Amino acid sequence: MRHDRSGTDARPAQPNSNLADQLERITPRFDELTQRARLGIDSTDDYNELEELAQGIARDVVAPFRGTAGRAARPPLYLSADGTKAGW
Repeated sequence: MRHDRSGTDARPAQPNSNLADQLERITPRFDELTQRARLGIDSTDDYNELEELAQGIARDVVAPFRGTAGRAARPPLYLSADGTKAGW
């Protein structure tokens, strides 16, 4: 799926950076997550800790694609299917 971003808030990754290199830096953390999951989850605390690690990895995977633009401070609570109406 392709999302066109025509706004100026969408910036590519650093001009001198290589996307593959940025993603590759995340690999050791993903490997750690996978290894810990294979060892088994003994408690709710272990599960929550793994989830936090996974959330951090997910943020870092998406970051090079989104650039330095921040998230909307108050995103709409409702957005129509055609994208023409929103409600806060």
